[in-house]
Amino acid sequence: MTQPPERPDPDALLALITRETSTSGRGRLKIFFGFSPGVGKTYAMLESARRLVGQGVDVVVGLVETHGREETARLLDGLEVLPRIDVSYRGHVLHEFDRDGALARRPAVLLVDELAHENAPGLRHPKCWQDIEDILAAGIDVHTTLNVQHVASLVDIVEQATGVRVRETVPDTVLDSADDIELIDLPPDELIRRLQEGKIYLPEVARTAVERFFKRTNLLHLRELALLRLARRVGADADETRRGAAARPAGITERVVVGVGRGVGSTRAVRDAARIAAGLRAEVVAVNVRTPFERPPSAEAGRRLEETLRLAEGIGARVERVAGRSVAAGLLEEARRLDATRIVVGRPGRLRRWRPFGERILDRLVADAGPIDVVVAGVPDPIATPRSPSVGHGPFNVGIGIATLVVLAVGGMLAVGRWLRPWVDDLDMAVLSLLLVVAASLRFGRGAGILAVAVAALGIDLLFIHPEFHFAVADTKKILSLAILLSVGVIVAELIVRMRDQREMAYSAERRVGRLLELSRRLAAAGTADEVATALSWMAADVTGAGVEVVTTVPTGLLRVASHEGHLPGGSQGAGIMLWSHTFGQPAGRGTSTFPGAVISCFPLRQAGMALGVLVVGFDPPRDPTRDELELLASAVRQATDRLARLASAQVAGEPLPPLAAASNDSAIQGPR
Repeated sequence: MTQPPERPDPDALLALITRETSTSGRGRLKIFFGFSPGVGKTYAMLESARRLVGQGVDVVVGLVETHGREETARLLDGLEVLPRIDVSYRGHVLHEFDRDGALARRPAVLLVDELAHENAPGLRHPKCWQDIEDILAAGIDVHTTLNVQHVASLVDIVEQATGVRVRETVPDTVLDSADDIELIDLPPDELIRRLQEGKIYLPEVARTAVERFFKRTNLLHLRELALLRLARRVGADADETRRGAAARPAGITERVVVGVGRGVGSTRAVRDAARIAAGLRAEVVAVNVRTPFERPPSAEAGRRLEETLRLAEGIGARVERVAGRSVAAGLLEEARRLDATRIVVGRPGRLRRWRPFGERILDRLVADAGPIDVVVAGVPDPIATPRSPSVGHGPFNVGIGIATLVVLAVGGMLAVGRWLRPWVDDLDMAVLSLLLVVAASLRFGRGAGILAVAVAALGIDLLFIHPEFHFAVADTKKILSLAILLSVGVIVAELIVRMRDQREMAYSAERRVGRLLELSRRLAAAGTADEVATALSWMAADVTGAGVEVVTTVPTGLLRVASHEGHLPGGSQGAGIMLWSHTFGQPAGRGTSTFPGAVISCFPLRQAGMALGVLVVGFDPPRDPTRDELELLASAVRQATDRLARLASAQVAGEPLPPLAAASNDSAIQGPR
């Protein structure tokens, strides 16, 4: 009996068709990939370009760094080189890649050296790879170069191997999305010889480079990393081809959950999870858990969490934010829901430090994980790792004014107790002091509560315990009573503050749900584009507290301000950024990868290729929107866009619908129809 032929995997075919559809009309990206400067990536890219020119292909050099190498410079002869733009920065003039000039020239193939290059401040994008994304979206093929040490998921391994921290990085998703990767390899001994001969750097620079970076052990390790990273990419392509052709995949598909928090170990955990998942052909899910008694983050801890979440997105991970009764419980529940086989977490810092109110996350994970493997990522050298508070206010962060007020309140209580001395003893004052601890903690935080109990204990010892007016204690039982008072006061202060923080978090979650429900109600009742814009602007202003404008498209193709809330900074620059966002259908401005130095943020209202308008948000003073604000704004934009598209469809179908107001001369901007 013959076996029926295996059928292709429907999900794999659908994913393949979706990817091909989304990339139709998009340029192809080719990366010349190497393990170190000097292996010949730029040389190979220019040689390939000259062959293409000989075949009649329109090739333009957008940016090539020769680093003084004569052999490389000679290959530029006969190639069209795009002029660079000059950018002034801190008294220096930087020569940068002209992205707009390349788009206007529109060659068939554009050469852009150094994919990981950071652009000068003030340009449209902060990173060169973001400029290249725009070039590819315009249908232009791009050839570029990249070293393995600039791949985001490998930064930690490179630092451990070479002692050099790489600052310019490229997300793994950029490397994985490349259409063609050509490995440029060279034996380390040959590379060192070329360096010593001055073929890579000038002689004085070459000597320093050999001593610090171009050691044979370093080069061997980097070469191994480059080969492994490229092998993973080839394996992923092979697996996708097998699934589409109904062949059995080489390995079992798995899912890796990585815990992302505010600690310094989360960054390493994300990179380790990316490397583990690459070897297993697995999906990575980055999970941030919010707990009931979680303390509010400090500015530094919040910034570090945002950077780690962006890193997770850069390596291609899916980011999930969940709530759990504890961090360990939240991670385990999400891992079981996703059928994950591994959980990756950062190693806890300072394992020997006693944390009476902290959760022992690692112990709980190991004890309750069951069949799920728990992987603990390494952390940088604790001596070199800067300590930063993980809470919004340190335990003793009390201002002079608040401290004075607390001391006066406790002193007043002690004075009244002393005046009532025949009827009041030290036990009564201990109970009253706990009331002050609760009040101070609720009003001013844990530092004020701890200060209150400390001052109260000293005052009780001085005024109510024999011998009076001395800090000495005659009865040893009284010493124990004071110690208990201090301990209970500290615990009460901590618990009160955590309950207060939890109350604020509950209020915030309730307000978030309430806003979304109110927006849904208003959008459902909206019968015109203006009413939709009014509902959206109300929601955005209520969420951010910033100035908001909603700009919509009128039938003539113009854009007009349909609704606004508060004052919106930006001026003429803001109008240009808004028009760019509307034209290209991508977020732009502050908090995005396009015009990040702007004072406003723009979010396009677009569905099925139909440009419907733009939501513009501007903070005064300027700041980036938080992740919570971005999530709420994204949800609001989706709902409003859907409603605007339904109204536009009803109008095209001829259903009765109030006409849009005509655009006035002072508020209309020419936009795409």
